[in-house]
Amino acid sequence: MRIKFNFTKNTTPVNINNQSDVNYYIHKCLGDNNPYHDAKNDYSISNLQGGKLIKGTKNLQFDNGGFITITSLNTIFINDIIGGIMSNPQLKWGMVFKNVEFINENFINGWNHFATLSPFIIKKYSDKNTYSFATINDNDFNTIVKNHIVNKLTKIYPTIKLDNFDVQIKNHPSHKVSKVRVKNVLNIGNQCHVSIFTTKDVAEKIYNIGLGQSTGSGFGTIYKTENRSTYKLE
Repeated sequence: MRIKFNFTKNTTPVNINNQSDVNYYIHKCLGDNNPYHDAKNDYSISNLQGGKLIKGTKNLQFDNGGFITITSLNTIFINDIIGGIMSNPQLKWGMVFKNVEFINENFINGWNHFATLSPFIIKKYSDKNTYSFATINDNDFNTIVKNHIVNKLTKIYPTIKLDNFDVQIKNHPSHKVSKVRVKNVLNIGNQCHVSIFTTKDVAEKIYNIGLGQSTGSGFGTIYKTENRSTYKLE
C-alpha cells in the first residue's frame, strides 16, 4: 500500500540537504517513543519530492507543492502515520499538509521493472566501524544488490520463497550516483532502474520495504517504470 502525502508550496527556500528536517517531521508525526524508531522496518518513506533547484543556489523551490510517499503492508503503521500527519500539518518552510492520494501499482510473475524515486544506499563493511558505499560503478553491483534484497527479505519474512529470484541493473544514461547529507553524514546513493525476476507477491513486498538501507529515512523508495507519470516525473 502506498500513500502520497501532498503539501502546499513553500514560502521560504528549502535547502537541498533537507532530509534531516523531513526525518524529524516524520518522527514527530509518529510520536515520542514510537515502536518504529531505529527498529527493523517493513516500510519505506521517500524523500521530499516535487522541488526544482533554484539556479545559482543550493535551494529548492516547490511551486506546485511537494510530496512524500509512505509505503507498507503494515496497516497499523499506515494508520499511525496518517493520523500523525493529519495532527501535525505543518511540515516546514511554510509547507502545509494538503491531502492524501492512494497509489496502486501492479506486479506480475516474472520481470518487474522498477526505478528509484529516492536513491538507495548499501554499505559495504570491511569491519564493524569501517564501510564504503556500493555504487553503480562497482563491477559486482548486481550481485551486491541481489544479495542485499535476499538478506533483507529473509529477515523480515523468514518463510519467504525466493526460487528463481534474479536482479538485473543494466547500463542506462539516466543512472547516476547521488550524494545526500543527513546531519553530518554524507551518504552515497544510487538512482537507477532495477529489474527483478520473481513472483508478484515477492515483487510487492520489495516495493513496500524499499531497496537498500535507511528506507524509513528517505532512501530506497521505488516505483514501477510504467507509472512514472503518477509521480509527475515527466
